[in-house]
Amino acid sequence: MRFRLRRVYSRIRRRTKTLGKGFQVFPLMLLALLVLSLSLSGYYLLFNENGFDHSLARFLLDQGLPATSQSVYDSNAESFDLASFLNWLTSYDLRDPVSLIADTLPLSPYGLVDMRHWEERPFVFIQELSFAPEPIRPPSTQQSSAAEPSEVLPTGPKVLIYHTHTSENYQGRAVSAGTTKPAHYQFRNLADPTITGVMAVGRHFSNALSSLGLQPVHESRIHTLPNINSSYANSERTVRELLSKQKDFAMVIDLHRDAGVPSPTVLVNGREVARIALVVGTAQNIPLSHPNFQQNLDFAYEIKSVCDQLYPGLMRPLQVHKEARYNQHLHPRSIIVELGSVENTLEEALLAAELFANVLARVL
Repeated sequence: MRFRLRRVYSRIRRRTKTLGKGFQVFPLMLLALLVLSLSLSGYYLLFNENGFDHSLARFLLDQGLPATSQSVYDSNAESFDLASFLNWLTSYDLRDPVSLIADTLPLSPYGLVDMRHWEERPFVFIQELSFAPEPIRPPSTQQSSAAEPSEVLPTGPKVLIYHTHTSENYQGRAVSAGTTKPAHYQFRNLADPTITGVMAVGRHFSNALSSLGLQPVHESRIHTLPNINSSYANSERTVRELLSKQKDFAMVIDLHRDAGVPSPTVLVNGREVARIALVVGTAQNIPLSHPNFQQNLDFAYEIKSVCDQLYPGLMRPLQVHKEARYNQHLHPRSIIVELGSVENTLEEALLAAELFANVLARVL
């Protein structure tokens, strides 16, 4: 009896060992099949357009890797490369040696940007700016003719002006005829001294606000490097830095120019002027925090109301985007201003900047 039991026991052990060898391979095969199945399912859900809303998945991918996500599902976007990924991760641009030096050495070459040769353009449209008499200064008590009168600095509300899309240019009506002149300037590096169309309009707009007694801060830092997909992440860092240093801004303006506007001009007192649009992102349809969107929206409607009273037709309908927040969560009075369009001339945009400055002087 014992002999039979031993034989049965030995047989069971032999079969168990043989089966055990098979079990070592089986989990690996199961895991490989599971990974393959998940990969195929993920590919189908993300890239198959048949009846599946994958906007949330794409949005999450865009937030995680903004330089790569667009190129994954947009054939017209710039292709992802190592330089774009490193710039998003560390702010170092391998294609721009100036950025490597600036972020490494204590003496930043970005000071070269402040040495741009701005063309100071005279005001030609706003009556308050063009024809107002010079302020009468009291007679000096000093007999010396060398004594210079002290300059009176503006004391009005402070306004921050910056450009997320620093590369935008104005092309005029020729853009509809297929001109080869680029709508976006390709900056060489972060210290490129080139002044684009939107930057020139921002400067003129800043000067107009200053002449009307406000305190503008025009930030002309380049945000479209290494490519335009990085613009909002770059400008967010800039705005956070400026707001941390100065907390008393009455409003924050991200100055752009639009594109594809059917009627890009309006006649104001016999002059062709570029039209303006305000853009507010509410982030209601995306999982991003934006507690200030209602304040931004109410403020934008207030500006439009005043503009419609002063210059009917100058401002286009307010644009509200629920799929974006455009860094407007950083300030309760932050607004995108589309000042003109690519179809406008620079002169038309400059005139619109003067009129909009007059509107803000009334609002603020």
